[in-house]
Amino acid sequence: MEASIRLGRLRGIEIGVHYSWLLVFALLTYSLAVGVFPSWYPGWSSGTYWAVGALASVLLFASVLAHELGHSLVAQSRGVPVISIVLFIFGGVAQLADEARRARDEFLIAVAGPLVSVAIGIVSLGLWPIVEDISQPLGAIFEYLGWANLILVAFNSIPAYPLDGGRVLRALLWGTLGNVLRATRIAAGIGVAIGFLFMAGGLFLVFRSPLSGIWLIALGWFLQNAAQQSYQQLVIRRLFEGVHVGQLMDPDPPTIRPDATIDELVDALLAYNVRSFPVVEDGRLVGIVTLTDVRHAPREQWPIRRVRDLMTPRERLITAKPEDDLERILRLMATHEIHQIPIVDDSRLLGLLTRNALLRFLQLRQELGRLPDEVAVLYAQRQRERRAS
Repeated sequence: MEASIRLGRLRGIEIGVHYSWLLVFALLTYSLAVGVFPSWYPGWSSGTYWAVGALASVLLFASVLAHELGHSLVAQSRGVPVISIVLFIFGGVAQLADEARRARDEFLIAVAGPLVSVAIGIVSLGLWPIVEDISQPLGAIFEYLGWANLILVAFNSIPAYPLDGGRVLRALLWGTLGNVLRATRIAAGIGVAIGFLFMAGGLFLVFRSPLSGIWLIALGWFLQNAAQQSYQQLVIRRLFEGVHVGQLMDPDPPTIRPDATIDELVDALLAYNVRSFPVVEDGRLVGIVTLTDVRHAPREQWPIRRVRDLMTPRERLITAKPEDDLERILRLMATHEIHQIPIVDDSRLLGLLTRNALLRFLQLRQELGRLPDEVAVLYAQRQRERRAS
């Protein structure tokens, strides 16, 4: 998941929030200001309730960020790079650049986050009566943070992969079975089952408390969907291990000049039946222009506007080298939701890696009978989805 709003970097980790977090922040602040704090501490002014509710919401998400930093810093210490931490509607997620290579490392990474939350919860509850004697509103914040963090730990301890409890379960299964794929398949299956249980409970609850029921259904959907995707991503990663970008890139992709008009660009897109072009000047890659960029340009401007006006410039592109591991580049494509990556040597364009090339690789392996069973099932499923859409 990409951050919609970037907040900065810490230890090389990009910190950001998704737009969905803003919705949860508003709902949580409203709930605290109108329901929770008035019932705990009657007699405050309306402004005090709203101020305390907003501050408590911010500090709760700061606690979630600390939880994810716990995972991330331990991951870095075990040699697993971390790309980003994003706060979103269901809490937070740390985007790791790789999987742990040992069951012990996976276990330590998984338990680090809950340990941080436990520490925040215990310290907050310990400070609560002390601070409350000085300032009741500040005491209320510590009380809320204490219980909220402990509840967060309890929820994350559910053995539903990819929650922390599910990751601990996967680590234990991995250590016992000696097979990370099999361990992940079992843990993900449990995660899917628990997700469906949440959805069923939400359907039952929706008639008594519509908002709570809808929230539980959404949470169950997220759990089962995340469990399936996490397992699929691991399977695909294992398939592409040891394959280099240069083996699958198109070494002679069609390109376009930055001074070409949008009309010329549209003609070229139709002629080559592609959705994007690397933009090249004097043999150097200067950007990429896509069909989406064309759609943002008014039709009457097509004869006069140039490709350089629409393209994403070179400095904002994610690029790769021929010797890069395909598995790592595939993660970048999935993380940033892009369909092609230019392959360069300094600024010289050597080729283009596209998702279609990856699909052709899978298709060839399938036809030659060299596709592992897990991947064959996933590939067939993706093909059916593409035909249906």
